[in-house]
Amino acid sequence: MALHWTALIAIVAWLAGVLPTWALALHAFAWAGISIAWGLRGGPSPALPDPWRKLAWLGQAALLALYVVGAVTALMGLVAAGSILMATIAVGVLHGMFNIWRASVLGDGAFRRMLPKALW
Repeated sequence: MALHWTALIAIVAWLAGVLPTWALALHAFAWAGISIAWGLRGGPSPALPDPWRKLAWLGQAALLALYVVGAVTALMGLVAAGSILMATIAVGVLHGMFNIWRASVLGDGAFRRMLPKALW
């Protein structure tokens, strides 16, 4: 879960030139590897209707895939890496907004499942 919460920090640090490319790629590959081995963490709300529940899983996988593609293009030194990682941030903002909506409108206790225990 820590890899999920530090992805934004890693991307912004790389875009600012503070984080080396290899560290960004290591972060993305570690998160993807753990997700492949043990599955995506969290999960859709049980309060979501069935078609939306399936789309929530697809959205999580797509966001992680976009991050990995951005890291690979950064490793290759392609100019598109910055744009792809900015798009990852934009999609991540939508992800966060969805989770805020989910916790407030659906009232499913999402933040208790997502946030580290020290924050709640």
